[in-house]
Amino acid sequence: MHLLLRKMACNSVLLSLALIAGLIALYGQVNGLSSVDVGYGILWRLEDTQDVWLEGTGNKMNALDQLLVAKKTDFEKKRFLVQFENIPVQCSWVIQANMHIYFYRSARASWQTPSQAPDIVRPLEVHRVNKDWLENQATSIQRLTSINWNQPYLALDGTDADQNAQDTVTWFTGQPSGYMEFDVTGAATSWKQGSPNYGLLVLATNENVDGTDLRFYSRRHIEATSCPATKPFITVLCPYPIIYGPKEIHSSV
Repeated sequence: MHLLLRKMACNSVLLSLALIAGLIALYGQVNGLSSVDVGYGILWRLEDTQDVWLEGTGNKMNALDQLLVAKKTDFEKKRFLVQFENIPVQCSWVIQANMHIYFYRSARASWQTPSQAPDIVRPLEVHRVNKDWLENQATSIQRLTSINWNQPYLALDGTDADQNAQDTVTWFTGQPSGYMEFDVTGAATSWKQGSPNYGLLVLATNENVDGTDLRFYSRRHIEATSCPATKPFITVLCPYPIIYGPKEIHSSV
């Protein structure tokens, strides 16, 4: 019965993703494809290659198989990093790109009451990261062993990460589990144009306010393992290539 319920939950997620991403997730998981013709271009799915949440001085990759953000009462604030596959060469330019991360639940400590750690509205921002990092080494202080970020949790001044957010999406109290979608067209465009792909940083704009933290599935989460559709991913919409005789020339307009 447990396996049946897990399969039903996975199928439910696949169905919802068909609405979110124009069938890319549904066909990508069922048929093993990485792209699909959506009638107005080619939609590519880019998988999560590494991710980790940041809190304190220790590396959190194996602490939980989730990605945590915001501040739980009596704990330090949290942000998380996530990096994806590079945009394929078949994509001549980026029309639209969206990051999809699966919200699991809000959480307080087992000994805390709702009044001590209340659910509060959390606006979430996504910033492009400008320095390399490794998921098994990164902390709030260091991006690589013995190599620090410019400031803890990444400086949002163009050094560690961009100052301006790619997008802001609000988590509302009582929001059910499911994918949250962020517009990351700017970041994807910069990667396609040659900027290094160091991934994205997710934070809550009210991250210093006590309440519950928010938890998302990482690529290592048991649900993401049994149901790959729940892993973080990016969809990138690209134009059709223009065909001239035997040669394929990609559109640039």
